[in-house]
Amino acid sequence: MISADQIRTTVFKEGFAAYGFSDPVLKPAHLMRFKKWINAGYQADMQWIERNIEQRLDIRERVPWVKSVLAVADNYFNHIDVSLNNPRISRYALGGDYHEIVKKKLLNILSVLEEMEPGIIGKVYVDTGPVLERAFAAQAGLGWIGKNSSLIVNDIGSYCFLGELILNVPAKQSNETEKLCGNCTKCIEACPTGAIIEPGLIDSRKCISYLTIEKQGDFTSREEQLLNNWLFGCDVCQECCPWNQKWGKKTGETRYINRLSIIERSLNEWLEITEEEFKDLFTNSSVKRLHFDRFRRNLLALISK
Repeated sequence: MISADQIRTTVFKEGFAAYGFSDPVLKPAHLMRFKKWINAGYQADMQWIERNIEQRLDIRERVPWVKSVLAVADNYFNHIDVSLNNPRISRYALGGDYHEIVKKKLLNILSVLEEMEPGIIGKVYVDTGPVLERAFAAQAGLGWIGKNSSLIVNDIGSYCFLGELILNVPAKQSNETEKLCGNCTKCIEACPTGAIIEPGLIDSRKCISYLTIEKQGDFTSREEQLLNNWLFGCDVCQECCPWNQKWGKKTGETRYINRLSIIERSLNEWLEITEEEFKDLFTNSSVKRLHFDRFRRNLLALISK
């Protein structure tokens, strides 16, 4: 049996900020929150979420051999001072594509575990597949789900990427952490579009991150007015969080901040970017998922504001 110390050494060797183990069965509170969000239509046109609802509610529907879930958090925070007059890009997109980085780290962990204990089977998820990542991370004791629906990781904050390693062996479950938001409502009050309908519940149709990243097709005139100078994503509800202000520390993963030099551009400078330049600038970046047509759509919306 792999010891707790071996797990800890292996996980932190990959540079993760936090980890824990969750039972594969999510508690009713997590399931009810997701059902309420779906039933209200707050997923907007993200139809890929609706396709595998039963698997999201119970990971065993997807991976019947699962016995435990190793949840990890990877800190990507870097304090940067940018001109608020220029189009803004969310901190999480200022480096390499986190899907690939976190996935590689988790596969390295799996490889080590396989050497320690032959017969171990694992499957990696990083913001892909029908997995309620924040629910598993909270249940694994990494932190708590804040009123802005982000996972606030103990002693780190919410500027973290999450990933899961689904395993066919049982593990000692981590204790869930206390929710420390208290009476604070700064994130709700700071959201420029009123997208936080109630604590922990986001209406994607109003969310700037959804509009600039996930939404397909053209904006309505109303949606164009909601962007608040964000070109890709939005960090407002995280920037105002007292826990981020207290705990936020620079990431040690340089691949998450290796594009800092390209973000400080005026709207006119961004408008001059060609499709080839766009592909070159955002190779292996989360921004590439936009493709050039939606990148231009976002830019043009900022002009019309």
